Amino acid sequence: MAIRAVGAEPKVPYPGRKNLPWPSVHVACGRDISPRLSNVRGDRGVCRHCAGFERGATRRAKLADAAVAEMRAAGWEPLAPYPGTAARWLARHLACGVEGETTLNGVRRPGRYGCETCWRKSEGHRTWNSESAHAFMKSRGLTPLEAWPGGSSQPWLARHDACGREVAPRLGNLAAGQGPCKHCGHEAGHRKMMLDEVDAKSMMQRAGLEPISPFPGVDRPWLCIHVECGGQTSPTYTNIKRGQGGCSPCGDRVLSNLFRMPEQEARELMREQGLEPLEPYVNSSTPWRCRHTCGKEVRPRLSTASRGLGICRYCNSSFPFDGPAEVYMVADLNALKIGIASPTGARISKHTALGWRLKWRVRVPTGDDAYALEQSVIRWWRETLAAAPMYSRADMPQWGSTETVSWDASSPADVLEYVIQLARALGLEHTPIPSEDIHTRPQRPATNRTTSRRRRARGTPSDLTLF
Repeated sequence: MAIRAVGAEPKVPYPGRKNLPWPSVHVACGRDISPRLSNVRGDRGVCRHCAGFERGATRRAKLADAAVAEMRAAGWEPLAPYPGTAARWLARHLACGVEGETTLNGVRRPGRYGCETCWRKSEGHRTWNSESAHAFMKSRGLTPLEAWPGGSSQPWLARHDACGREVAPRLGNLAAGQGPCKHCGHEAGHRKMMLDEVDAKSMMQRAGLEPISPFPGVDRPWLCIHVECGGQTSPTYTNIKRGQGGCSPCGDRVLSNLFRMPEQEARELMREQGLEPLEPYVNSSTPWRCRHTCGKEVRPRLSTASRGLGICRYCNSSFPFDGPAEVYMVADLNALKIGIASPTGARISKHTALGWRLKWRVRVPTGDDAYALEQSVIRWWRETLAAAPMYSRADMPQWGSTETVSWDASSPADVLEYVIQLARALGLEHTPIPSEDIHTRPQRPATNRTTSRRRRARGTPSDLTLF
């Protein structure tokens, strides 16, 4: 078959006419071709790609002698066949003996397009090998941790001898004058730009601050003593230079005084509620000792008294703060609960209806005395015995969860003895009334069902319903 004779393998049967393309594969190069049988018989070639290469090779062969001569005239000895004017051509530069790839077009152009090594030398650039690169790294205080990467533009892992850090500088950057370690460079820059400590300390002193530690830098906290108040503070030099205050507590007091209500206006508000202040005004949230129109001394807050709340617990509370009262203790299987109540009130019966058992009562002259004894017991539990409340608010919807403690912390008899000793120390008249089962622990926990009455909102500390 004629088409096979020229090195083509048909992919489809003969198309039937000699001037029609015949899809085939050129065996020599493996490309898909579509020659015409008429062209093949006329010796016009079978693969246009290979034909182009052959023409190029023929053309280069004719120019090869002239190209080699031109290379030698320019100081290069070719080490491979001529590839063309723009293709890379392996050759040796006779002036320096370096072998490398160049192009005939590059040799024809002056400057760096000839031998790069010679060009770099002429421009003052270094040329490196492994020995010279290691020696230069050593001269810059660096110990290489890996082999030379082979060029001056690649990072080279090394250890900076001065600080011991691992760094990866580039040889070219080091040769251009760059430092060997960026960390040390930053620190040196900071030291160079750091303000003189004497000048910095002088400015802080003008702002009323006495430094008690070395100058750390302009943007780092500097431990000082605020001369005016004697407290320690840590402002930064930059903030003091901007005019900021150096002491937060003093700054807060200044702002508080700036926005605080004038004392005369505050006194007028209290007098409108029937209160006569007995001490200087501090602020609206601090208890203010006053005398109410009923003659009793109270400590309401301006913020609540101005709204008609928490004015006088003796006049506005159902609990008898100025009349007979009692401290009591109830218990269930898990907890003890202390409280205060009116002798004629129903507070204790509400607890017992939920399963609590009364353990003792102590009658005292006034509700103020009862409240003081109750709070002393709670502080004893929390601070001395480190005992937390046994129940949460959800466990006791009838209120009083903060007044509970577990049986493991103390017993009803121990608490009664503590109350009696405290009453004696305060000089209070008191009448203890223990129950017969004061030492007996109930066998069941109290229920947490809600009471039938609707809970009303708690008042302020001066308008409490205490139990």
